[in-house]
Amino acid sequence: MPLKVITIDFWNTLFDSVNGAERNKFRKAILINEIDKYDILIKADEFNEVLSASWEYFNDVWLNQMRTPAPYETAEFIWKYLKLPYNEESINNISKKFGEAILDFSPNLIDGVKEALQKLSLDFKLGIISDTGFSTGVHLKQLMDRNSILQYFSAFSFSDETGVSKPHPKAYKTILETLNVLPAEALHVGDIEQTDIKGAKELGMKAIRLSADIVNLESSDYDSDTQADAKAKTWNDVLIAIKKFNSQ
Repeated sequence: MPLKVITIDFWNTLFDSVNGAERNKFRKAILINEIDKYDILIKADEFNEVLSASWEYFNDVWLNQMRTPAPYETAEFIWKYLKLPYNEESINNISKKFGEAILDFSPNLIDGVKEALQKLSLDFKLGIISDTGFSTGVHLKQLMDRNSILQYFSAFSFSDETGVSKPHPKAYKTILETLNVLPAEALHVGDIEQTDIKGAKELGMKAIRLSADIVNLESSDYDSDTQADAKAKTWNDVLIAIKKFNSQ
């Protein structure tokens, strides 16, 4: 069955992981500034500990519950972890500014992305399927718009909006139903085996596992076993694989 829709992951697939340390440094400063309003002294190592704990909390929910905690939920976890006086306004401030950090300390497009999207959009409808963290789907779409790629996409499935994360079927069905296609008529491009690839294949889609983020190259699992129909190291590899699938 010919492909009609290509769905694409956001992190390490469209955008790399550059400036992650800068975003965390900025978030730490935001947290310190908010706590200072209460004249409460928090030791430096406690800030590093709570940020680390917040990511452990996020990953536990993400991987075991197939959802991503809402930004407010994670900010609330941080606030309670530090045993601070509960204040909804402060937690909202942290949540909002943590999310906006991606716009001030932005990742970069993966090499070849824009050219690949231009070519793919001529023959296929394109959709985004992305799990979100501190930065919501709204923030990610702003970043896509800044980089002049938003216009290539017709449908979006962000975990903060759907209430589920990959590999939950709803993450993929949101796009398929919006674009009115069967799973066999769609292919997903992503980098994580246990979320991107597992979810797509279990639903009956084709999948390509892309390992193209040179910033995150050390953690790439390109050489490991995969359920994917193809593996790729560049976006040009992705184009070649898709052309092959559609000629079969």
